[in-house]
Amino acid sequence: MSGHPTPAGNPQGKGLVPVLDALNALRPWQAERKTGEAILRDFCLSTLVLSAHFDFRVVPGKTYYLYRRGSGWQLSLISPEEWGDRSPGPWVAHCDLRTDMTWDVALAPDIGDDGALVSALESHLRGFVERVSDAESLEAALPIYEQQLPYQQRMMATALSSSLQTSLLMSGLAGQSGQNWLGGGALRSLLLQTD
Repeated sequence: MSGHPTPAGNPQGKGLVPVLDALNALRPWQAERKTGEAILRDFCLSTLVLSAHFDFRVVPGKTYYLYRRGSGWQLSLISPEEWGDRSPGPWVAHCDLRTDMTWDVALAPDIGDDGALVSALESHLRGFVERVSDAESLEAALPIYEQQLPYQQRMMATALSSSLQTSLLMSGLAGQSGQNWLGGGALRSLLLQTD
């Protein structure tokens, strides 16, 4: 022993390589100009998907399936038809990750028949509206680093934030409050509308 203190673990930063590779893979490929309403809708629906439990790497261009499982959400690679009677819970939506790292969410056609599902979606929407309303700007509400999220969701949240920040800049909307686009009385339709 030379008397020099041993450096704390990972002095070469080798553990960063997989994380940096993952972040690089999740960079938005094609961030685009969008209206404030479209950015807000993408943000809302994407946070719904990212609040789901999943422990696999998601990729653009693949369809995933969102289910209500207990009091939470679960994202799965398995369709409702493939699950059959073993479904983890009621099917909520088809979810496709776009190349700009936002999610396209197509709700199940009969979702309005399930009061518990509608209530859960409205609860997500209320939380989202509160988050946006409490922030000075939409950028301040973005999930840039959400420590409480599991690894895959945290990485996706960072990618989502990068994409939405770029869209805000490209659209000339940077620094504006998300309240500008919430609209009076249209909060529920923000989540449930289709393009």
